[in-house]
Parts: sequence; C-alpha cells; structure tokens
Amino acid sequence: MTNETPSENGYTAIVMAGKRPGVDPAAAARGQTYKALIDINDQPMIARVLGALSNAPSISRIILVTEDALGALDDIPGVADAQQRLPVQRIRSAPTISASVLAAIASRPEGSRFLIATADHPLLTPEIIDAFTSQTRNKAGVSVALVERETIEAAYPQVQRTYLRFRKAALSGANLFAVNDRSGLNAIRFWENIEANRKRPWKLAAAFGPLNLAGFMFKLFSVDTAFKRAGRLLDCPVHAIRLPFANAAIDVDKPSDIELVEKILAAR
Repeated sequence: MTNETPSENGYTAIVMAGKRPGVDPAAAARGQTYKALIDINDQPMIARVLGALSNAPSISRIILVTEDALGALDDIPGVADAQQRLPVQRIRSAPTISASVLAAIASRPEGSRFLIATADHPLLTPEIIDAFTSQTRNKAGVSVALVERETIEAAYPQVQRTYLRFRKAALSGANLFAVNDRSGLNAIRFWENIEANRKRPWKLAAAFGPLNLAGFMFKLFSVDTAFKRAGRLLDCPVHAIRLPFANAAIDVDKPSDIELVEKILAAR
C-alpha cells in the first residue's frame, strides 16, 4: 500500500477491462480483439462504463486494468472525459482476474474502499452505482450486487441469464462488488482458486464444501443464510445486495447481448 491518504468516504472503482485467453465471441462478432472496445450505438462499452463511474458521486478515483496492447491510457476511449472529473490510473492485467484485483488494491493506501466493475457493462449508470454503494458503505468485508429473477423477467421476458438459486429466490449477478476492508482480500484470494467455474454455479457451491453443496443443490438456504455461511468459510463477511434495476444484470458475453443492449439504449 502507498502512504497516500485515501479520499474521504469515496470509493476507488477498479474497472476490469482485460482480455481472456482465446477469441471472445462478442468481440469477434463486431470485428474487435478486445470486448471492451465493442461499439454500442457508436460508443465503446468501456467509455460508457467510465462515464457512469466518473459521474457517480460515490466514486472518487478509477483504476483501469488492461493489457498493454490496448494502447496508451489517453488513447483508450472514455479515459480523457473521465479524467476531467476524476483521477484515472492504469494497472497492467495479471494472469488472472483475482490477481489483477489484488494488484489494483495494493496500489492504493490502507483504508481505501473499492468498487469492482467490468468494462462489458454498458448499461451501468450512476444511479445503479450509488444505489449499490449506499448499501455497502457500512458493511465489512465484501458485498455482491444481485438482481432478482422476477425483476429481470418483468423488464425483459425473453432474456437468458445465469441464476444463483436459493430457497424461494433466484438471482443474477450484476458485475459489481465492493471491498470495504482488508478482510475482503480473503474472498478475492479464494476466488482466484475457483474463478474458472464462474459460469457453473454448482461447482462454485462445491468449492465451499459438501454441506454447502447439498444446501445449494436442494435450495435449502435463503440468500442471506447462504452468504453468511460463505463468510464463515472465508473468514470474511459476505453480503448479498439486491438491486431493483433489471439493467444492472445485463452485461455483454455473446453477440445476442450486444443486440439487446443496443435496443435498450435506443429506447431511452
């Protein structure tokens, strides 16, 4: 950690804008190497994300995690506009997402708060960001943004999402995470061991042990109970934060997601 004093109460936003190994299907569909640079209604996704973060009152700084090949910091779309409002720095992507997040956190002073976001979330807005951070500010450890299935399907009946299923609830991730203290590093290090299974919910649950796997498979746990059990295993409080925005759960993983996002933005 540096000796710099963190901005009072403000979150440092860590934006994951790296490239996974192999060909990304969404990027390939639009002739791009990097998914973050896909144009959505004439604006790259990464610029939309940086715009939302830099206009959110709860954010005081942005750290952009990218490969060197994405170009100089000032050449990355959206950076110049964001820099007019907030400091923006860059961290080189590490071999894994978790290692990149840990490096970004290590670059900031002790006592900083962090919001982790992704560059493939073009529907992100300051309203979504501040709704999440307002609920996480006084919570130790890690907070995870989730959207209930009913909220998503009420807005977009045909959309396909990956859901975590609990007793009387199914929720989709919203690609927003908050780390408020050092205990949250335990969760990030644990995630490094299981992130390859991020799209296989039952394998994620299995990593937490047989009792938790059984509870997940048979939907024995409520959302809050499941997250409390995870927190005890990680030695880190873990909080499920429900957001009332269907758009918070819409990111871009495949070509059909691009079409959906473009329709949503065109209708605004």
